[in-house]
This record gives sequence, structure tokens and C-alpha cells, in this order.
Amino acid sequence: MTIILLIAAEATAVPVAAALREQLSVEVQTVPNRRSAVANLRRHDYSLIVMEESLSNLDPEAADQLYKAAAGALLLEVNFGLSNTQRIVRQVRAALTRRALDRAQARSAAAVALTNELNSALAGLLLESQLALREATPAQRPKLLHVVELAADLRDRLRA
Repeated sequence: MTIILLIAAEATAVPVAAALREQLSVEVQTVPNRRSAVANLRRHDYSLIVMEESLSNLDPEAADQLYKAAAGALLLEVNFGLSNTQRIVRQVRAALTRRALDRAQARSAAAVALTNELNSALAGLLLESQLALREATPAQRPKLLHVVELAADLRDRLRA
């Protein structure tokens, strides 16, 4: 589920949160300041954090703390005074789309890395078991043949 943390004064946060809920079907939690935001970030995971731009300009060090506490969430700074609700919704939609694409690419890269690692380990296991099979005693031979068959079967499944 997509959860957004909205950091802004209540007067501006309420209509934006309502528009985000309605148009993007997301859960939105609002807080009035950075301190409350950092406290929420310690308790919950968010997909996106939308912050009134003026809050980061007032105290850059506190904004840095917020960026650190955000962990895996994207942080989007928006000037609520210059942006209407529809523009903020578009920016949030674009940020969530970008996050989804980034996650899909990361999953794909992880899958490729895992497949390569497994293929490498299986190749080593196959090679070692085939070499051991050449010098195996009659008692060891059935077990080593079974290991070779299992490793070859796993390798074939990974290639498919």
C-alpha cells in the first residue's frame, strides 16, 4: 500500500491530502512540522514524503535530518504557495511512478545477480562432482552421480 507523509501547515495540507486520496487512491498522513515528521518516520515506512519547500529553507540542518530519516522514501519538496493542488498531484504521481520504475529495475538487477551467482555455484558443483566421480570408489559412485544429476537439473531449470 502506498502511504504518503505530507509535511505542511494544516490549512494547505488538508486540501492537498484530500486531492491525493481521491485522485491517486493513496493513504496520506499529515504533520505540521519536521519534528513531527521525523517522529512519524521512526514509526512508519512511507513511499513518498511531500514537504513544504519553505520548511527546508528555514533550517537546512533540520531538513538534512529529515532526509536521513526518510530512509527508502522519496522526498519531494514543493512550494505550496506557487503550486496549485492539481500540480502537486501531478508531481506526486510522477514521483510515485519513478519510484515504482526504480524498484522494478532494482528487482530485475537483483534477479540477474542471483541467477548469475547460482549458475556460478552450480557450475563449480558440477565440475567438482564430475572430477570426484572419476576417482570415486564403487560405494561413493551412486551418491556422486545423484549430485551430478541434481546440479545439472538445477542448472537446466535456471537456464529455462
